[in-house]
Amino acid sequence: LCQALGINVYEQQDSQEFWKLLLPALELPRLTDLYQGAYESYLKAADGSGRERRREEPFLDLSINVDKQSNLHAGLTAEFTHPELLSGDNGWRPEKDGPKVDAYKGQQLIASGLPSILQFHLKRFQYDWQRDSMTKLNSRFQLPVELDLNEIVANANTDEAMISSSCQYELQSIVVHAGEYGSGHYYSYVRPDVRSDTWYRLNDSIVEEVSLKEVVDDAFGGSSDASQPKKKVGFFGLLFGGGRRRPSFGWGGISSSAYCVQYVRRSDIGKLYDGEHDAPQDVLDGDLETMTKEEDAPEGASEL
Repeated sequence: LCQALGINVYEQQDSQEFWKLLLPALELPRLTDLYQGAYESYLKAADGSGRERRREEPFLDLSINVDKQSNLHAGLTAEFTHPELLSGDNGWRPEKDGPKVDAYKGQQLIASGLPSILQFHLKRFQYDWQRDSMTKLNSRFQLPVELDLNEIVANANTDEAMISSSCQYELQSIVVHAGEYGSGHYYSYVRPDVRSDTWYRLNDSIVEEVSLKEVVDDAFGGSSDASQPKKKVGFFGLLFGGGRRRPSFGWGGISSSAYCVQYVRRSDIGKLYDGEHDAPQDVLDGDLETMTKEEDAPEGASEL
């Protein structure tokens, strides 16, 4: 399939980079529309004059910093509700040849820009200035099973009921990376139907049913003991090590942690699972059938 789509299978890509290549190459607009969203970036004068500049930014997934954040909600709050202050020589020039002014630079999620399937890329890899190399962050980063974005989304629509339903999501799948920067292995946890509590681990060709606890212990990163209350230890316990407990990790070991996460909008469950509102399955089947025929055609007979 990758060769038919023109994707070089010998070039190493991480899962998020491959996703950005695969989805456009499939040329299935109605599939892309399920993931396509938009947020607003803005510059706003800090002097209260009302001068601002806004731009819509399309996305297929949202990249979230995990450094110094403990969970997805905190990461989204920092990314989309805490603008950066530009001041002095670094200020914003609203008018050409005009003076620079202090301004806020930020980005906002908007209810109308949220997609049916919301995918997050967790920025686990970063540059370590002390080591002068890239490194992986395996620190604990919690993912809610139910994600409510109502406190994060900025929208001028006053229909509270509509805003509420469009901003609530259910965790559907997680891609886990086990290893370090530049090497490792990907596997995933999937809840095929978000209306049930049945989870599976997909590790290459091996599929196993797992519990939600197993998903949490493995995908959140760090020690699974981090979410447990700390046990009080007396003097002799500390002195002789009797109160120490060896950290426990999930199925993938000490280096496993979520890298890409996918949520399904609660109000779109009927469309995605039951075929309500003209779901795109018929189009997907037809396009995939056409693609397969083109792949099997003699060389030079057609181009993808």
